[in-house]
Amino acid sequence: MNNYLRVDSDTSLVRDLNSNAIISKDKNEYDKFLEISESKYKEKKRLDDMKSDLDSLKSDIEEIKTLLKNIVHNWIINI
Repeated sequence: MNNYLRVDSDTSLVRDLNSNAIISKDKNEYDKFLEISESKYKEKKRLDDMKSDLDSLKSDIEEIKTLLKNIVHNWIINI
């Protein structure tokens, strides 16, 4: 079992004597951290999806431009 020592500067923190790690015992702070983490993850995913969509649109526009150039070129040749 882990042995803990209370940190003097903050009563919500303890030091794990086996690993020497500082651990927060504040469940509300942990829940808040998870909420912020999830929010940042969702925002990053949203931005990644938007970038992917934008890249796809760019590709589609390039393809449309190429097709239009071919149509105009063929139209001019057939005049």
